[in-house]
Amino acid sequence: MNANVRIPAGIIILFMCVIAVLGIAGCGGERQIEPVKPGEMETYRDPVYGYTLQYPKGWTQSTQVGRASFFNAQEVDKKFLDPNGPFPDGVVIAVEIISTKTPDQERTRILDEMTKNGFVLAKPEPVSVGGKQGQRVAYTGQWSKSTKEAGQYIYIPSDTLLYDIRFAGFAGMYEAYKQVFDASLASFQFPKAAVPGRDPTLPSETMAEYNGKLFSFQYPENYNSTNAPKGNNEEVYELRGGRQDCSIRFDVFGAKGLTAEKAFDQNKGKYRASSTGKATVAGLPAYTLTYAASRDVDRRFYFVVKNDKVYRITLDWFRPQRDDYLAIYERVIASVKIK
Repeated sequence: MNANVRIPAGIIILFMCVIAVLGIAGCGGERQIEPVKPGEMETYRDPVYGYTLQYPKGWTQSTQVGRASFFNAQEVDKKFLDPNGPFPDGVVIAVEIISTKTPDQERTRILDEMTKNGFVLAKPEPVSVGGKQGQRVAYTGQWSKSTKEAGQYIYIPSDTLLYDIRFAGFAGMYEAYKQVFDASLASFQFPKAAVPGRDPTLPSETMAEYNGKLFSFQYPENYNSTNAPKGNNEEVYELRGGRQDCSIRFDVFGAKGLTAEKAFDQNKGKYRASSTGKATVAGLPAYTLTYAASRDVDRRFYFVVKNDKVYRITLDWFRPQRDDYLAIYERVIASVKIK
């Protein structure tokens, strides 16, 4: 190279920037992700333990009694099972209830096991969750040169239970979702004292609220959303109770010029109705049909039409406890608002 040739300063700066970018990428640096705001949240309630937690609407979920996980995208659950596999980076919100007579010892055992497995743990910090005191432990795990997991575990002892709450992510996403995680943790509520002698699988007398695009309503707080597929409907929302065969569901689809009565007439022939009737929903005339969905479960449809849309509300209840269910379901129907 001719030493007398002068390269313009602008080109030198551009060249150095390119080298810097390539250097960062080549060294496995984490990408910078814009902070994610919480947005609209949904509430999950464990059907047996009774705690509640909010998570972003639209996240995928994997839930069972005492264990619930929520992921920001499809197949992210597989990433946490196989970090080096061909799965997308993402984040998780998870809660596990551990039954133990010695919650503090169980927490210590879990953290010791993580250390043995190569995780780097920060010093535990005190934290308050839902009015109870616990410990927060931040951690990182380097699964490979290019795969790093970061997160935090929060442990809250409660009598003979240890609440294990986890927020984690890959590739810098844990830091980006900090506001989401903080909002979720702030929403955590421990179960309220059970009413003596009342079946815990019955719909709760305490109500929560769903506020959707086309309608809103109140529902028993111990019913959980199911991520029901939308299909060809304009909006769908489904909740299930402690008994998985007892549910509340809304389907909204085009009326195509039909009145509520005509929409009802088109559908009633599909079922062997035990009874039909009239009602009022959101100040509008509604038509009802009740039939046996299974040996132990009855189902009732409500058909309402507004703005050329059919609002079909479906209620399922356990027949031996009919009066208990319907007392709460009547409050659900009375709370419906159509936008």
